[in-house]
Amino acid sequence: MSNISRSSTRISARIFSPLVLLVLVLVFVTVLLSLPLVVPIGPMYWDTYIYLDAAQRIKLGQIPAVDFLAPVGALDYYQFYWLQKLFPGGQPTLIAQWSVLISAAPLMAVVVAAIDGHSRKIAFAVLIPFLIFALCPTNTQSFHSYPGVNGFGIYNRHTSLLLYVLVSALVFVPNGRKLAVIAALSMLALFLTKITGFLAGGLIGLFAILAGRLMWRHVLLAMCIFAAALLLLEFNHGMVSAYIESIVALVQLNEGLLLPRFLTVFSIKLDVILAAAVLILFLLWLDRATLVDRLHDLRQKPTTASVAALLDRDWLWICVTLVAGIFLETQNTGSQEFIFLWPVLLAMLRKTPALTERHRLIVYCLVAFTAIPTITKVMQGTLRFVAVAPTYVAAPVTDVRTMGLVSTRRDIMERVNLLESHYALNAGAYRQLAEKEQLPSWQLYSELDYQMYWVISADRVVKALKQFESQNGIHLNRLMTLDFVNPFPWILDRDATRDIQIGADPFRTVGGLTQAEETSLRATDGVLRPSCPTTSARLSLQKVYEKALADRIIVKLNDCWDLLLRPDIKLFEKP
Repeated sequence: MSNISRSSTRISARIFSPLVLLVLVLVFVTVLLSLPLVVPIGPMYWDTYIYLDAAQRIKLGQIPAVDFLAPVGALDYYQFYWLQKLFPGGQPTLIAQWSVLISAAPLMAVVVAAIDGHSRKIAFAVLIPFLIFALCPTNTQSFHSYPGVNGFGIYNRHTSLLLYVLVSALVFVPNGRKLAVIAALSMLALFLTKITGFLAGGLIGLFAILAGRLMWRHVLLAMCIFAAALLLLEFNHGMVSAYIESIVALVQLNEGLLLPRFLTVFSIKLDVILAAAVLILFLLWLDRATLVDRLHDLRQKPTTASVAALLDRDWLWICVTLVAGIFLETQNTGSQEFIFLWPVLLAMLRKTPALTERHRLIVYCLVAFTAIPTITKVMQGTLRFVAVAPTYVAAPVTDVRTMGLVSTRRDIMERVNLLESHYALNAGAYRQLAEKEQLPSWQLYSELDYQMYWVISADRVVKALKQFESQNGIHLNRLMTLDFVNPFPWILDRDATRDIQIGADPFRTVGGLTQAEETSLRATDGVLRPSCPTTSARLSLQKVYEKALADRIIVKLNDCWDLLLRPDIKLFEKP
């Protein structure tokens, strides 16, 4: 009987292992991506269309940073392209959100397996938050009172998730080659996703090295793996050097924004930052006697071992990770901020049995104040849109492929149906606002009616463009849009203009017209120009590209869209 009981226990342990849970979640994700799920549209949802633009370009053989400029690194776009190729009917934002699992899930599997060998409880405690943050397509910040999927900040969420993997490895995986490989691949993924995430990871990694978590020979191994991977990628038409050049250009365009963004981070995440700061100070106070001893040892015998003994303190780990998180969030609008604090907090919690009951209670409260707000906000945002989704109205579109898998409230849809004629009838008023660098409303891009209107307007212009081509016996092979996003090459399976910025923000990412851009623009068959409503960003883009488009034939496709046709294209009116 005892042998049967022991055998049953071992089988149960295998069945309920962290790796099995990870596999089950991945299977669940594949099932959801196989379905044409309709999700409630959220604020700034059109950021998702940047992924569609990039996916089409990659399909056509274009290389990020070489053939087109992008707000972030190439890995996010390639992962989206690969996953969308597997699930062509899947919801685009969910594909974008879960595409990070291509790189993050294998790394987390190795981390969790290493932890599971020592403590199954800790392995689950590391894995479950990872899965929650990976699955939930919502940010901690809310830009609208009604629930919806956050189509913006996707690569910021991916960056935070990769940092979660890196920190989990640095804290829990034993010092050795396995840790070196995980750290190298995590840093590579961060570098190719978002450079600020790479820098934040570098700060944490450097501290881990000084604190003795990685031996120098393992650091050298990690550096070799990282450098070898970048060298191989550089052979692909110089994509790494081109990426670095694009980063330098973006930094120059945004160099005056750093201080205000620090203030924004503190104001938005004061709950987490304040709680973490108090926890750091409390742990420092508890550690004061040991700290004095370590400083004395360092003065007596200044070796790398004594430096590591001095730095490997829980409060210092939390402090460095917090600083890295604050730096990361200065360049983010919408994210799952500071989620990578949890592995460090968890490692510290394992040592609390050594504290007095009163001190332990204070630590538990401060950890709760630090960790709970982020996960509750993310889960609440996701559960809210899941709960209301069945009551929402789907977008009335037919020609925008899976871009149309969105919905909104019935009363908002009624308003959306009025917007096109309203914008067209009051074009002068909106242009007057745009010329004063004012939007039609204070938070236009966060408003759900505008985001839904953009989808419906795109559907209408696609229909109008197809009709124009049919009537005139032409086929426009290369398309561009004078707007923030350009999903039309993806929708129509056409070529996209090279050398330009995707996610075209004239105030942050688009500089002056270059010779390469002008040449590519002149070779573009059709440029779509929206006018409902006229905005300062749209006017600025038109001004940037004005020289290259001056000789275009203007064709009015409908009340809200013009087609700027290349002048040498012959039109043949059908009888």
